[in-house]
Amino acid sequence: MVGLILALTAPCAHADPKVADLLGRWCRAIEQVEQAEPGPDADLRAKMLHLIRLDEVTRQNLWMIEEPSLDTGQRQVVGEALGTSLRAIDARNTAEIKRLLPKSGWFANRVHGRQVTHGAWLIAQHSPDDSFREYALAQMSARLKSGDIDARDYALTFDRVQVRKGLPQRYGSQARCLDGRLILQPIEDEAAVNAAREAIGWAQTLEETRGDLEIGKPCNSG
Repeated sequence: MVGLILALTAPCAHADPKVADLLGRWCRAIEQVEQAEPGPDADLRAKMLHLIRLDEVTRQNLWMIEEPSLDTGQRQVVGEALGTSLRAIDARNTAEIKRLLPKSGWFANRVHGRQVTHGAWLIAQHSPDDSFREYALAQMSARLKSGDIDARDYALTFDRVQVRKGLPQRYGSQARCLDGRLILQPIEDEAAVNAAREAIGWAQTLEETRGDLEIGKPCNSG
């Protein structure tokens, strides 16, 4: 099973030794997670944790694209290979989440636990399926007031859906790279952001979010 997954999602070899070394590390990182895949009889929490680990292991290794020893051509090869693999894993995780959905339509903190609901949000947030993310947003919106999903997760999903549609965000959670630094995407009413956050129970202010971006790592404007 692991070999098939890697064949579908990760190019593990290349003629260039430097590129091959990085792609090999990428594949080994994915394989290590896949080897711990829970069986079909495992509970929901175990299955969700596996999807979270898959999501995280890929993004934790995206540093390889910026490896200082690579030249421009090598960096492009690595970036394209890792990007293709990442998208394939995100699509696979999306398909698995759809299979795990409860009859109620979405997961709930009181029923399934915060780790499960947060994991489902994470997969939906990174999904290449925009329609599924919009479905997730509608389901999360119906559960927001009851506390069955986390306010910050809802806000990030709402804003991402807006940004993907070319619309301004409401909660100021989505950023883009400009001249090597992260800046917030356009906001519909910046003066109202903190009130909007408070209304859904997200305690962090817009000023604190901006501060986090300012102290964060430089980004790749390309």
